[in-house]
Amino acid sequence: MSLWDQVKWSLRHSKRQLLESILVIVAIALGVGVIITVLGMFLSVGDQYADLESMAQFRTLEIMDKAEASRRLGAPLTLLGNDLDTTDWSATLDEIEELQQSLPSTMHVYTQMSWMATTPLLPEEEDSDEPRGYWFDSNQIYITGTLPQYFSFQGTDLLSGNLFLPKDVQDGSEVLVISEGLAQDLFGDRDPLGQVVPLTRSSTEEMAYYTVIGVLSSPKEDQGYIFRDGRTAFAPITASPYYRGIQSSFSNLSIGIDIGVDIAIAMERVDAEARLIWGDQIAVRSSLEEFRESQKQLQRYAFLIGALASIGLVIAMINILNLMLARVLKRTKSVGLSMALGSSRRLVFRQFMMEAFSLGMLGSSVGILLSFGLAEILERALGGFMAGMLGTRILLGVIMGFAVSLFFGIYPAYLGSRTNPVDALRTD
Repeated sequence: MSLWDQVKWSLRHSKRQLLESILVIVAIALGVGVIITVLGMFLSVGDQYADLESMAQFRTLEIMDKAEASRRLGAPLTLLGNDLDTTDWSATLDEIEELQQSLPSTMHVYTQMSWMATTPLLPEEEDSDEPRGYWFDSNQIYITGTLPQYFSFQGTDLLSGNLFLPKDVQDGSEVLVISEGLAQDLFGDRDPLGQVVPLTRSSTEEMAYYTVIGVLSSPKEDQGYIFRDGRTAFAPITASPYYRGIQSSFSNLSIGIDIGVDIAIAMERVDAEARLIWGDQIAVRSSLEEFRESQKQLQRYAFLIGALASIGLVIAMINILNLMLARVLKRTKSVGLSMALGSSRRLVFRQFMMEAFSLGMLGSSVGILLSFGLAEILERALGGFMAGMLGTRILLGVIMGFAVSLFFGIYPAYLGSRTNPVDALRTD
């Protein structure tokens, strides 16, 4: 009997015992789907660690109030520079400059203050119900107020013009460095340098006029997050309406670390220098370590889920084994007749194994499809950690399908192949 004939034989007998076959497939699919998803999480998190230090947002230290640091200990990583909550500790611009002067040139001290503004240069699209990206209406701009050191750390490429300088920060100059995409939206083919952009803060009716002094080229792949949706501008932090209104000091500082500098050593240096200025009021945290800690928490949850899924799969396989044994016993007479007509024990063993293998691989295939749904749910709940795991999930599914097939197939197949034809044909 050829391999294809054995496959058809196994499918034919599976169809005859349809209910048992469906139960076997469902049990395998559930167990395999959950375990593939969990294993994929482990592998994906491990893969992320290799390239993290090349990404700017993970080469950043934060100085914050000690109470805030304690609150965030063990919490998932928050985006840097977006926390405007007032704490007991804050830093002035003079203190920030003092810290910068005490650190080597490979460490860049900055802070951020972001706001939304509208401009008549970008007319609102009345006919469109869709916002421009996650943050934007059609006439809105996302503005980040920061310090010149921010650009040194990010390694942004200047397409034309200049970046703002420390003097612009001191004077509170209303100048803008805009992204290439925003320049196109605002001015089309006109030269953006020197152009005045009227801006109205989204939360008030306050109007201000900012002059474009520089244009940044399209972001590199690892810089996309700083440009939001491409419609982004940067201004001196002292030109921020927040700074001029309610906040002239900062409760969160960031220190960008150049590639090649050991983050642990940099953290010790920053902590020592910062304590000379602010004493024990502050704590220094590493964004990389916070991220890794959050990933470790995910791994612990994944381990727990995987352990429960594995127990469930083992129980399911035991039940599957019993189902397969029952299938073999139901077919004792037909097996005996087949052997009496000349089928060898080896052939009978191969036929039962092929049946188990067909059910196992079919169940695993359904489990692979199920894992995509589970991964989508986890990505929405916890972040996109499963990106690029298609091939891995398929490979894991095939391996598990093969292993499960062997587990519940060998003993029933062996039992069926040991059938005594004479005794089987005597059975009523």
